Amino acid sequence: MKNLRSKILKALLRVESGSYSNLLLDSELKKIKDQRDKNLFTEIFYGVIRNKLYLDYVIESFSKTPLHKMDKEVLTGLRIGVYQLFFLDKIPARAAIYESVEAVKLILPASRKGAVSFTNGVLRNINRKGNKLTLPTKTESKKEYLSVKYSYPIWIIKRFLDQYGFKKTEKILKAGNKRAEVIYRFNPLKMEKNEFERLMDQDGIKYENTFLDSFYRLKEVNNPAETQVFKNGAAYIQGTSAGLASLLLDPKENMSVLDLAAAPGGKTTHLAVLMKNSGQITALDVSQSRLNLIRENIERLGVKNVVLKMEDAVKYQDSKKYDRILADLPCSGLGLIASKPEIKWEKSESVIKQMASLQYDILSNNLSKLKPGGKLLYSTCTLSQEENQDLINRILTENNNFELVNINKILEEVSALNLKNENKYLELLPGEVDSEGFFYALLKKVESD
Repeated sequence: MKNLRSKILKALLRVESGSYSNLLLDSELKKIKDQRDKNLFTEIFYGVIRNKLYLDYVIESFSKTPLHKMDKEVLTGLRIGVYQLFFLDKIPARAAIYESVEAVKLILPASRKGAVSFTNGVLRNINRKGNKLTLPTKTESKKEYLSVKYSYPIWIIKRFLDQYGFKKTEKILKAGNKRAEVIYRFNPLKMEKNEFERLMDQDGIKYENTFLDSFYRLKEVNNPAETQVFKNGAAYIQGTSAGLASLLLDPKENMSVLDLAAAPGGKTTHLAVLMKNSGQITALDVSQSRLNLIRENIERLGVKNVVLKMEDAVKYQDSKKYDRILADLPCSGLGLIASKPEIKWEKSESVIKQMASLQYDILSNNLSKLKPGGKLLYSTCTLSQEENQDLINRILTENNNFELVNINKILEEVSALNLKNENKYLELLPGEVDSEGFFYALLKKVESD
């Protein structure tokens, strides 16, 4: 495709301005016809986002101009070029440099010829001398070494080292830089499993089983939202860690369930499946547009037992008592970096304190809505003690009519995971488990005497 790099450059600038990488990528790929161009766009787009700090380290090592003095178009063009030079062996250096410089030329006005020449000069210099690049070493500074090698901000490195130590931290970082997997959750409300697998085989989809029954890891599929099973509503794209949350809550038929932060509806619709479309799920979200997204998924998947409410879970009032409450709450998202690599650069350490405060307010407002003997599953897709273990300990300390249920027995029943977990709660770490990073704690309301 002509000028593919310029389209990548524009897309990356939009991510820098706050666009979600996954949604933006989907919209851009729809405009590209050739599958090879789709693959290259995806590779460079996500590669630059994942490795931004490393790429900037390379650029800074071979440029006399500091990064902060470069035009954002030039810096992004340099990142695109350096990524190809250092990570894509099949693209000749000459082509990588030329196409990256052309991308900058197309996006900048003709009066900025000097910036284009600068881009060309820096990339040629890096190509000539790149083999002389020196990185920080472990002995000099473990934090600097991990930060540059795996391209993570220092604050995340320091936090992970404090919580998990060096070996676990390196595993988490490596896993976060892998390409995100596409997982189908089979939806039995639309067809039988043997028919589901037959249609996937018919479409030439290669897949393998995961640690959750009815969750399939797709090994070769170009457009997962364009397959027969997806269009028929028999498949929902959902990670295994996210899918585990509904299973751990263990809803039964005809129960009443409250979902405190339901969008985009993955866990809500999974709960409906587990309840066989019986009972009632009250699904909350603060945004009407996000509720519309849930509604679209509900209709496509054939879910019939969900009532949607535009409500702020911090203030939500309801005299009804529920058998189950799902509290899969907003968080800093540090467990989802593989699928949303811009999290590395968009989040700061201050967001952890903000999220922990929000999570506490939501839980405190809704604990009373649980029936005696009822269960609440708290889950997040992050790896910070303040939002996870510390928060649950605070809730239990302040509410003596709740107890922490040992989650390990349930885990054995609903998954094929074989983990040595000495805690009653569960933390899944990328690199140790082939999935996203997640935290789960199951609380039970103690029945009064």
